[in-house]
Amino acid sequence: MELVYSIDFKSFSKKTDFSFEEKICCSLSCRNIVAFSRARKADNDGDKLDIFYEVCVVDLDKPWQEYQVTTYNSSVSYMRWDPAGTTLLVVNAAGRFSLWKMKNYLINVWEESGFVDMEKEEILVLAWLHNGSQCLFNPEAREVITYSEKFVRNKLSPSVTQFGKKPVDGWIAVTSTGMLNVGLIPEKGGPLITSKASLGQSNTHIIQADIAFLPDAQILIATSDGQLSSSIHCYVAAVTLKNHLCSIRCSPSASFFLKKQPGYESGVQEPRLTRLSFLSRENSEVLLACWGNSNFSCVEVWHLIEQTIPLNRMFQNAAVTEFAYKTKRWIHKSHFTQKSALTDIARPKLPISRSFNMESTNFLSYFVCTYRDGTIKVVHRQSYQVIYTASMDQLISFKTLIPTDLNNSEPPEKRTRMTAPYLISVVQTTTGCGLVGLGEGRLYLFRMFNSRDGSLQMLPAFVILLLEYTMFVGLDVWDVLLAVRQGMIEGIVDKLNSNFQKQSSAVQELLHQRLLRLKMALYSCLGAGSQKAADCRALITLHAIATVLKSCLRPKSVTAQDKGPAEKLTHLCSVSPEKDLDQIIKSLDFDEFFLDSIKKTSSGNSKIEVSLQALQPFIQWVTDFILHLLAAVSMYPNHPQYPGSTILKNPQVLCTLRELLIIIRIWGKLNPACLPVFLTTVAIDPLLYLFQLVTKAWIAARDGMSIESTDQTFLDECCNLPSEMLLPNYKKTYGEEMNCYLAFSQPFPINYQFGVEPDFLFNPRYLNRVFPLDLCLDAEQKFDCVRQIQLGVQPREHLRECVRCHSLSLKRNPSTTRSPLLKAWELRFVKSCLCGGHWKVVPPTGPK
Repeated sequence: MELVYSIDFKSFSKKTDFSFEEKICCSLSCRNIVAFSRARKADNDGDKLDIFYEVCVVDLDKPWQEYQVTTYNSSVSYMRWDPAGTTLLVVNAAGRFSLWKMKNYLINVWEESGFVDMEKEEILVLAWLHNGSQCLFNPEAREVITYSEKFVRNKLSPSVTQFGKKPVDGWIAVTSTGMLNVGLIPEKGGPLITSKASLGQSNTHIIQADIAFLPDAQILIATSDGQLSSSIHCYVAAVTLKNHLCSIRCSPSASFFLKKQPGYESGVQEPRLTRLSFLSRENSEVLLACWGNSNFSCVEVWHLIEQTIPLNRMFQNAAVTEFAYKTKRWIHKSHFTQKSALTDIARPKLPISRSFNMESTNFLSYFVCTYRDGTIKVVHRQSYQVIYTASMDQLISFKTLIPTDLNNSEPPEKRTRMTAPYLISVVQTTTGCGLVGLGEGRLYLFRMFNSRDGSLQMLPAFVILLLEYTMFVGLDVWDVLLAVRQGMIEGIVDKLNSNFQKQSSAVQELLHQRLLRLKMALYSCLGAGSQKAADCRALITLHAIATVLKSCLRPKSVTAQDKGPAEKLTHLCSVSPEKDLDQIIKSLDFDEFFLDSIKKTSSGNSKIEVSLQALQPFIQWVTDFILHLLAAVSMYPNHPQYPGSTILKNPQVLCTLRELLIIIRIWGKLNPACLPVFLTTVAIDPLLYLFQLVTKAWIAARDGMSIESTDQTFLDECCNLPSEMLLPNYKKTYGEEMNCYLAFSQPFPINYQFGVEPDFLFNPRYLNRVFPLDLCLDAEQKFDCVRQIQLGVQPREHLRECVRCHSLSLKRNPSTTRSPLLKAWELRFVKSCLCGGHWKVVPPTGPK
């Protein structure tokens, strides 16, 4: 366990002559966005008690960039991300449930989509209703070849369904008066559907509660009034929706009494139940119950089992073979103690298969208990043994925590007391490789596996399995990189490629871009891997554009036996070494290269011009990419890490470039306006020339030959290419400066400050890619990475900027696009950038 970074999020001065107790809330989404609440003092110089509460979100990759969601006059009680990571449910102390969504998926623009007021109700626990979608992670399946068998879908019923058994989004909450509140979000908008019911026959005062979901769509709720002499009451609730009316049915379930474990020293302060927590939302069989006082805490582990009770002969029926009655029962499994008060429990989020045997593998799944004395206990998920104990004093440095505004005249014991570190709220990342904690005014991120101390280790085989799981499910990969060491990256990439090639062609086509994003993230963690990361970024754009251009091809007749035009073209380019572009086109059928919209038009060539000319920016990008790839051939022997060196060795990529040049040539004969623009100094046909060079490079890569072993004519032609055709800006191909994931190549721990970029972002080794001098466009030109167009030096429109890689794109609504093809293209990147990061809106820099 190791501290990765910490950041101070307290905004008001600590010189105030008053103190107050606030509940710190923290929630982490599946896309590694942390939402937290904090108290802020008003800007005016009036009353010192004039404080409001702010809800902010930060990306784990760039934690110094905070984005405000909303503010409240009362403190925030709970925050929960929805399973998709786009909606944040916030509950304040006044009992107001607010749904906040990213407007147009922009992380710095939020809008309230609905709210429910439940005044004078204290919320004890809050959870999103289960949608029934869950993919299990089985460590024993690491040797399985196909992804579909390696990651099996779990059979869970949604908590609430509508017509057609479609799940309904919503939340469920338990209040201190024993009330169950449910809020449902209509699919087509409109007001929220709410309902409430009492857990028991009458309202009772409860102190602690938690919620778990059963496989049969029912909800298990555990409650307690805080007294050790009272039992832990459990209830089963079922929520139904019919005719826009929500109904809740509650029934009692098996309950139990706590066991007072030996080791507790009775004193003045009587012990109370301080925490009830199921092991996970989907694991209703394990309940953690913590009791104690300020100087002692004991965590008991209870299991819910199905007990069989035999019936008396008097009640047995001869027609029934089994004479037994089944009932639920809680049994005590384990416990562990600590001489301090428990502050929080970080439960695992990774859904592990229940058939997983911990003795057959070395994979570690855990939950974390934090205490007020700064102790952090890592407990095994299945054996419930404390496998690692750490202290905040060991993990962090006191010097980084001493407030800068603290009066130096204060005695040392007071300064130490104010900086005593302990965690108030903790949460695991989605895969459990990281731990996010909030202390008194500070946010921490811890690496759990493969750290410097070497206490908790994860084998490379399980790291690869986690990476493939995130790629298959569609989760953000950032937290898995915490378990990756620098020396493991090359081997992990090779194994990922090897496993990916064993999948079916349909699966490869579906997950190809996710694999490229994954490789780009891994290479970005290397200090000298920015060039390979840039290659992966270029391949992401190439694969997306190639998919769109080849999808426009339509066969003349649809039959199950015949191949489509895209498959015929791929087969032709993979076997034919023909270097003459016009000669290879003669063996193709021109009718199959017409766009679908062209076939339907009968009013001249107006439709042809609109359809093909809309694709001109993508066609231009392809040819510019080929220019950049070939013009730098002379750099590859002396600089093997130069951008594009790995691409020129890949025969599949070069074959794809040959296919695209053929498509561009045929479409250019239909409408010359869609052809790319070249600035040449000699009289040549650029497409013919580029196809000839790409074919030579493809033949060399197919035969396993290096750049040096190719004929000298090819090398001379590539070296003369910049003098014959002017090269566009290299950032158009390889993206902006890739400064995402750079924290993994820095020494830990890192001390961040809000609003201040760290110094390592300005390190010359990350900024200089030894790009050759641009001969055509100025490097200050801004470029739209989605629409592939130039934006100028000072754009007049609002832009979207990626919070990770800082790529830019116009903030336009895709619905305003007239072309259905371009509309579908823009919708592919409306939720995230090409690298997978969130968008944020930035104001225009040019004149209005």
